Amino acid sequence: MNSVVKAIIAGAVASLALGAGALAQAPATEGNLVVYASHPSEMVDHFTKMFGDKYGIRVTTVKAGTGELLNRIRAERNRPAADIMWGGFSDTGASAPDLFDKYSSPELADIEPKMLDASGYNTPFAASTMVIMYNKSQVKPEQAPKTWADLAKPEWKGKIVHADPSKSSSALAALNTWLLIYGRDDKGWAMVENMTKNMNIILKSSLVFQQVGRGEYPLGVTYEEGAFNYVLAGTAGIVYPADGTLLEPEGMFIVKGAPNPKASKLFADFLLSAEAQKELTAKFPGRRPTRKGTQTHAEMKPAAELKVIDYDSKWAASSRAEVLDRMQKIIVRTQQ
Repeated sequence: MNSVVKAIIAGAVASLALGAGALAQAPATEGNLVVYASHPSEMVDHFTKMFGDKYGIRVTTVKAGTGELLNRIRAERNRPAADIMWGGFSDTGASAPDLFDKYSSPELADIEPKMLDASGYNTPFAASTMVIMYNKSQVKPEQAPKTWADLAKPEWKGKIVHADPSKSSSALAALNTWLLIYGRDDKGWAMVENMTKNMNIILKSSLVFQQVGRGEYPLGVTYEEGAFNYVLAGTAGIVYPADGTLLEPEGMFIVKGAPNPKASKLFADFLLSAEAQKELTAKFPGRRPTRKGTQTHAEMKPAAELKVIDYDSKWAASSRAEVLDRMQKIIVRTQQ
């Protein structure tokens, strides 16, 4: 065997050894991941790209409202197309146990205990709260509602924008919050109807903070991050209602029978990692991290200063269909 052939063989063996070493260090996972997402596009795109670049996985996203995505996953349950449902709140997964698998990430050991999902479905990557947002050019701080009940006052007739809870998980979270505060009986529903009479119900939650931010409506019911960006821009203010609001982990669930289960679990682990949690607060002010020791944006109101209700996730999951059905009847009656 001549020296040239020996050199070629030696090089090939070395390359194989290096390749084997690299494979041993890389996670043993599939090369694709399909994410159905209802969270804001900018955040979804940022983290899926970050994940894909880090692990060499090709990520495909499908974006729509939480209700629409749940219906799509249900329609596809015999041949799942999605790996991940990234949207909703923690109770979304438990409300559809036929659609999702439980997963206990090793990263959960570093997540705040109160953010853990007792039912085992949710990967609690961030926490969110519902707020009243007001446009500063139309509403002075002292004039803004102080409680959810204030939204039923006559002066706000036609001046509030809110999303349809059947389309938006954040709108459903607000509805559940009202029922938990005012009662899940007829009295509580009467309050909900009085508030809804003053509202313009729209189909997308992202339009709420956009329309209030642009001055199309004086008030809106929305999630904290959507409003907070306009607070930073100086065009809007936030009311954390004095009668209470939820502070719940947002949703990320692995679809039952997912085509890429290893990549799905790796994505869950990634979102809970210290790296991703720090990125969340740095790039998306208004989102509250769930990992211990990770700080929120300096201008956000500390969670300890909020009046946080005892949010009944188990009830929210089991009553989802009933609550949505009753709310749709109210919307039909009031949105004439």
